[in-house]
Amino acid sequence: MKKTCFYLAAIMILAGSCNTRTEQSENIIDLSGEWKFAIDSLDRGIDESWYMKDLRETVNLPGSMTENGKGDDPSLTTDWTGTIVDSSYFYDKRYAKYREPDNFKIPFWLKPVKYYKGPSWYQKNVQIPEIWKGKRIMLSLERCHWETTVFVDGQKIGTQNSLSVPHLYDLTESMVPGNHKLTIRVDNRMIIPIGINSHSVSDHTQTSWNGIVGDIFLEAGNPVYIEDVQVYPDIVQKSAKLRIMIMNQGGKAFNGTFSINAESFNTDDSRVISGKDEKVEIGSKMQEFEID
Repeated sequence: MKKTCFYLAAIMILAGSCNTRTEQSENIIDLSGEWKFAIDSLDRGIDESWYMKDLRETVNLPGSMTENGKGDDPSLTTDWTGTIVDSSYFYDKRYAKYREPDNFKIPFWLKPVKYYKGPSWYQKNVQIPEIWKGKRIMLSLERCHWETTVFVDGQKIGTQNSLSVPHLYDLTESMVPGNHKLTIRVDNRMIIPIGINSHSVSDHTQTSWNGIVGDIFLEAGNPVYIEDVQVYPDIVQKSAKLRIMIMNQGGKAFNGTFSINAESFNTDDSRVISGKDEKVEIGSKMQEFEID
Protein backbone atom coordinates (compact mmCIF):
# COMPACT_ATOMS: atom_id res chain seq x y z
CA MET A 1 0.00 0.00 0.00
CA LYS A 2 1.33 3.37 -0.99
CA LYS A 3 1.68 5.74 1.95
CA THR A 4 0.70 9.35 1.59
CA CYS A 5 2.75 11.92 3.42
CA PHE A 6 0.99 14.78 5.19
CA TYR A 7 2.61 17.71 6.91
CA LEU A 8 1.67 19.95 9.79
CA ALA A 9 3.02 23.46 9.54
CA ALA A 10 4.43 25.38 12.49
CA ILE A 11 4.72 29.13 12.07
CA MET A 12 6.42 31.80 14.21
CA ILE A 13 6.96 35.51 13.94
CA LEU A 14 10.46 36.40 15.05
CA ALA A 15 10.02 39.73 16.82
CA GLY A 16 12.78 39.58 19.44
CA SER A 17 14.13 37.36 22.14
CA CYS A 18 11.99 34.89 24.10
CA ASN A 19 10.50 35.92 27.45
CA THR A 20 12.23 34.85 30.63
CA ARG A 21 10.32 33.35 33.57
CA THR A 22 10.27 36.76 35.24
CA GLU A 23 8.87 38.42 32.13
CA GLN A 24 6.19 35.72 31.85
CA SER A 25 5.03 36.29 35.43
CA GLU A 26 4.89 40.03 34.76
CA ASN A 27 2.54 39.34 31.87
CA ILE A 28 -0.09 37.46 33.93
CA ILE A 29 -2.61 38.84 36.43
CA ASP A 30 -4.30 36.03 38.35
CA LEU A 31 -7.94 36.97 38.98
CA SER A 32 -8.77 34.10 41.33
CA GLY A 33 -9.98 35.10 44.78
CA GLU A 34 -12.77 37.30 46.07
CA TRP A 35 -15.21 38.85 43.62
CA LYS A 36 -18.24 41.09 44.19
CA PHE A 37 -21.47 39.30 43.34
CA ALA A 38 -25.23 39.72 42.76
CA ILE A 39 -28.08 37.36 41.85
CA ASP A 40 -30.29 38.63 39.04
CA SER A 41 -33.33 36.35 39.50
CA LEU A 42 -35.70 38.81 37.78
CA ASP A 43 -33.28 39.32 34.87
CA ARG A 44 -33.22 43.08 35.28
CA GLY A 45 -29.47 43.59 35.38
CA ILE A 46 -29.03 44.57 31.74
CA ASP A 47 -31.95 47.01 31.72
CA GLU A 48 -30.88 48.52 35.05
CA SER A 49 -27.19 48.73 34.03
CA TRP A 50 -25.80 46.64 36.88
CA TYR A 51 -22.45 46.70 35.08
CA MET A 52 -22.23 50.37 36.11
CA LYS A 53 -22.97 49.70 39.79
CA ASP A 54 -20.88 48.34 42.64
CA LEU A 55 -22.16 44.88 43.58
CA ARG A 56 -22.56 44.20 47.30
CA GLU A 57 -22.26 40.46 47.97
CA THR A 58 -19.04 38.45 47.58
CA VAL A 59 -18.02 35.01 46.29
CA ASN A 60 -14.75 33.23 45.62
CA LEU A 61 -13.72 32.34 42.09
CA PRO A 62 -12.98 29.90 40.62
CA GLY A 63 -16.15 28.29 41.87
CA SER A 64 -19.88 27.86 41.41
CA MET A 65 -22.75 29.59 43.18
CA THR A 66 -23.46 26.31 44.99
CA GLU A 67 -19.90 26.16 46.33
CA ASN A 68 -20.32 29.71 47.58
CA GLY A 69 -23.64 28.97 49.25
CA LYS A 70 -25.57 31.20 46.83
CA GLY A 71 -28.99 30.34 45.47
CA ASP A 72 -32.21 28.80 46.80
CA ASP A 73 -32.86 25.74 48.93
CA PRO A 74 -34.16 22.91 46.72
CA SER A 75 -37.91 22.38 47.12
CA LEU A 76 -41.03 21.04 45.44
CA THR A 77 -41.24 24.22 43.36
CA THR A 78 -37.63 24.19 42.11
CA ASP A 79 -37.48 24.71 38.34
CA TRP A 80 -35.08 21.86 37.54
CA THR A 81 -33.38 21.52 34.16
CA GLY A 82 -33.59 17.74 33.65
CA THR A 83 -36.67 15.63 32.99
CA ILE A 84 -38.49 14.08 35.95
CA VAL A 85 -39.84 10.82 34.54
CA ASP A 86 -41.66 9.42 37.57
CA SER A 87 -44.01 12.11 38.90
CA SER A 88 -45.33 9.85 41.69
CA TYR A 89 -42.81 11.47 44.03
CA PHE A 90 -45.01 14.55 44.15
CA TYR A 91 -48.20 12.78 45.32
CA ASP A 92 -47.41 9.24 46.53
CA LYS A 93 -47.83 8.85 50.31
CA ARG A 94 -44.61 6.82 50.53
CA TYR A 95 -42.63 9.95 49.69
CA ALA A 96 -44.63 12.34 51.88
CA LYS A 97 -41.97 12.69 54.58
CA TYR A 98 -39.35 13.56 51.93
CA ARG A 99 -41.51 16.39 50.61
CA GLU A 100 -41.35 18.26 53.91
CA PRO A 101 -39.22 21.46 53.83
CA ASP A 102 -37.05 20.35 56.77
CA ASN A 103 -36.50 16.86 55.32
CA PHE A 104 -36.60 17.52 51.58
CA LYS A 105 -34.97 14.79 49.48
CA ILE A 106 -35.40 14.24 45.78
CA PRO A 107 -34.79 10.79 44.21
CA PHE A 108 -34.10 11.85 40.62
CA TRP A 109 -30.51 13.06 41.02
CA LEU A 110 -27.96 14.14 43.61
CA LYS A 111 -29.59 17.02 45.46
CA PRO A 112 -27.44 20.17 45.50
CA VAL A 113 -27.12 22.24 48.67
CA LYS A 114 -28.27 25.35 46.77
CA TYR A 115 -29.86 25.70 43.35
CA TYR A 116 -30.19 28.60 40.96
CA LYS A 117 -31.00 28.97 37.27
CA GLY A 118 -30.70 32.36 35.62
CA PRO A 119 -28.27 35.27 35.30
CA SER A 120 -25.86 36.38 38.01
CA TRP A 121 -23.13 39.02 38.10
CA TYR A 122 -19.47 38.90 39.12
CA GLN A 123 -17.28 41.96 39.51
CA LYS A 124 -13.66 42.77 40.33
CA ASN A 125 -11.45 45.85 40.30
CA VAL A 126 -8.25 45.30 38.32
CA GLN A 127 -5.07 47.37 38.26
CA ILE A 128 -3.27 47.27 34.91
CA PRO A 129 0.48 48.02 35.33
CA GLU A 130 2.28 50.63 33.30
CA ILE A 131 4.55 47.97 31.77
CA TRP A 132 1.49 46.59 29.94
CA LYS A 133 1.13 49.76 27.89
CA GLY A 134 1.01 48.95 24.20
CA LYS A 135 0.54 45.21 24.75
CA ARG A 136 -2.34 43.00 23.73
CA ILE A 137 -4.48 42.16 26.79
CA MET A 138 -6.60 39.00 26.86
CA LEU A 139 -9.08 37.81 29.50
CA SER A 140 -9.23 34.01 29.84
CA LEU A 141 -12.12 32.25 31.64
CA GLU A 142 -11.30 28.55 31.51
CA ARG A 143 -14.72 26.98 32.13
CA CYS A 144 -17.98 28.89 32.33
CA HIS A 145 -21.56 27.78 32.70
CA TRP A 146 -22.98 28.86 30.48
CA GLU A 147 -23.09 32.19 28.71
CA THR A 148 -20.78 35.04 29.70
CA THR A 149 -21.04 38.72 28.86
CA VAL A 150 -18.06 40.91 29.77
CA PHE A 151 -18.06 44.63 30.60
CA VAL A 152 -15.10 46.89 31.36
CA ASP A 153 -15.87 50.21 33.06
CA GLY A 154 -19.46 49.93 31.87
CA GLN A 155 -18.52 49.20 28.24
CA LYS A 156 -19.79 45.92 26.78
CA ILE A 157 -16.93 43.87 25.31
CA GLY A 158 -18.82 40.83 24.02
CA THR A 159 -20.64 37.56 24.73
CA GLN A 160 -19.57 33.90 24.50
CA ASN A 161 -21.35 30.64 25.28
CA SER A 162 -19.00 27.67 24.83
CA LEU A 163 -19.26 24.76 27.29
CA SER A 164 -16.04 23.09 26.18
CA VAL A 165 -13.31 25.69 25.65
CA PRO A 166 -12.21 28.83 27.52
CA HIS A 167 -14.08 32.07 26.94
CA LEU A 168 -11.47 34.52 25.60
CA TYR A 169 -11.98 38.28 25.41
CA ASP A 170 -9.69 40.88 23.86
CA LEU A 171 -9.53 43.83 26.28
CA THR A 172 -6.64 45.66 24.62
CA GLU A 173 -8.54 48.84 23.82
CA SER A 174 -10.46 48.88 27.12
CA MET A 175 -7.74 48.15 29.67
CA VAL A 176 -5.05 50.80 29.42
CA PRO A 177 -2.74 51.11 32.46
CA GLY A 178 -4.71 52.12 35.53
CA ASN A 179 -7.66 50.85 37.57
CA HIS A 180 -10.65 49.23 35.87
CA LYS A 181 -13.94 47.63 36.88
CA LEU A 182 -14.34 44.19 35.28
CA THR A 183 -17.93 42.88 35.37
CA ILE A 184 -19.06 39.48 34.06
CA ARG A 185 -22.68 38.38 33.64
CA VAL A 186 -23.09 34.59 33.72
CA ASP A 187 -26.35 32.96 32.58
CA ASN A 188 -26.87 29.21 33.10
CA ARG A 189 -30.30 28.90 31.52
CA MET A 190 -30.81 26.87 28.33
CA ILE A 191 -28.87 29.17 26.00
CA ILE A 192 -28.86 26.81 23.03
CA PRO A 193 -31.51 24.03 22.74
CA ILE A 194 -29.15 21.05 23.04
CA GLY A 195 -31.67 19.07 25.14
CA ILE A 196 -32.54 19.44 28.82
CA ASN A 197 -31.13 15.98 29.60
CA SER A 198 -27.74 16.59 27.97
CA HIS A 199 -25.07 15.80 30.53
CA SER A 200 -23.37 19.14 29.94
CA VAL A 201 -26.38 21.04 31.30
CA SER A 202 -28.69 18.59 33.09
CA ASP A 203 -29.35 18.24 36.83
CA HIS A 204 -28.80 14.49 36.46
CA THR A 205 -25.06 15.11 36.63
CA GLN A 206 -25.24 18.36 38.63
CA THR A 207 -24.10 20.40 35.66
CA SER A 208 -26.84 23.01 35.76
CA TRP A 209 -24.59 25.30 37.80
CA ASN A 210 -23.79 28.98 37.53
CA GLY A 211 -20.23 30.24 37.83
CA ILE A 212 -16.67 30.26 36.49
CA VAL A 213 -14.17 27.50 37.30
CA GLY A 214 -10.59 26.73 36.30
CA ASP A 215 -7.99 29.39 35.55
CA ILE A 216 -9.17 33.01 35.46
CA PHE A 217 -6.53 35.52 34.41
CA LEU A 218 -5.48 38.49 32.31
CA GLU A 219 -2.49 38.04 30.01
CA ALA A 220 -0.42 40.67 28.23
CA GLY A 221 1.20 39.69 24.96
CA ASN A 222 2.73 40.97 21.76
CA PRO A 223 0.39 43.37 19.92
CA VAL A 224 1.39 41.61 16.70
CA TYR A 225 0.05 38.06 16.64
CA ILE A 226 -1.24 35.26 14.44
CA GLU A 227 -5.03 35.37 14.40
CA ASP A 228 -5.68 32.40 12.12
CA VAL A 229 -3.79 29.70 10.21
CA GLN A 230 -5.37 27.57 7.48
CA VAL A 231 -3.59 24.71 5.69
CA TYR A 232 -4.70 23.55 2.22
CA PRO A 233 -2.89 20.28 1.37
CA ASP A 234 -2.36 19.00 -2.18
CA ILE A 235 -1.96 15.22 -1.82
CA VAL A 236 -0.99 14.64 -5.45
CA GLN A 237 1.77 17.25 -5.40
CA LYS A 238 2.70 16.43 -1.79
CA SER A 239 2.58 20.09 -0.93
CA ALA A 240 0.51 22.53 1.08
CA LYS A 241 -0.59 26.14 0.85
CA LEU A 242 -0.69 28.20 4.05
CA ARG A 243 -3.09 31.05 4.55
CA ILE A 244 -2.04 33.12 7.56
CA MET A 245 -3.86 36.08 9.06
CA ILE A 246 -1.79 38.43 11.21
CA MET A 247 -3.20 41.17 13.43
CA ASN A 248 -1.28 44.28 14.40
CA GLN A 249 -2.64 46.21 17.39
CA GLY A 250 0.60 48.07 18.03
CA GLY A 251 -0.44 51.25 16.25
CA LYS A 252 2.65 51.32 14.02
CA ALA A 253 4.19 49.38 11.16
CA PHE A 254 5.80 46.05 12.00
CA ASN A 255 8.66 44.27 10.22
CA GLY A 256 9.23 40.61 11.06
CA THR A 257 9.98 37.15 9.73
CA PHE A 258 8.07 33.90 9.30
CA SER A 259 9.97 30.77 10.18
CA ILE A 260 8.17 27.79 8.65
CA ASN A 261 8.79 24.15 9.55
CA ALA A 262 6.89 21.03 8.49
CA GLU A 263 7.11 17.63 10.19
CA SER A 264 6.00 14.38 8.56
CA PHE A 265 4.03 12.09 10.86
CA ASN A 266 2.72 9.09 8.91
CA THR A 267 5.77 7.80 7.04
CA ASP A 268 8.74 5.66 8.00
CA ASP A 269 10.95 8.59 7.07
CA SER A 270 10.06 10.86 9.99
CA ARG A 271 11.86 14.14 9.57
CA VAL A 272 11.52 17.87 9.95
CA ILE A 273 11.59 19.96 6.82
CA SER A 274 12.61 23.59 7.18
CA GLY A 275 11.57 26.14 4.64
CA LYS A 276 13.08 29.52 3.99
CA ASP A 277 12.24 32.46 6.22
CA GLU A 278 9.61 34.81 4.86
CA LYS A 279 9.89 38.51 5.62
CA VAL A 280 6.66 40.33 6.39
CA GLU A 281 5.70 43.96 6.71
CA ILE A 282 2.41 44.84 8.39
CA GLY A 283 1.24 48.40 8.32
CA SER A 284 -2.47 47.97 8.96
CA LYS A 285 -4.40 46.22 11.69
CA MET A 286 -4.89 43.02 9.70
CA GLN A 287 -3.03 41.39 6.83
CA GLU A 288 -3.36 38.02 5.16
CA PHE A 289 -0.50 36.05 3.61
CA GLU A 290 -0.46 33.02 1.36
CA ILE A 291 2.66 30.84 1.25
CA ASP A 292 3.17 27.75 -0.95
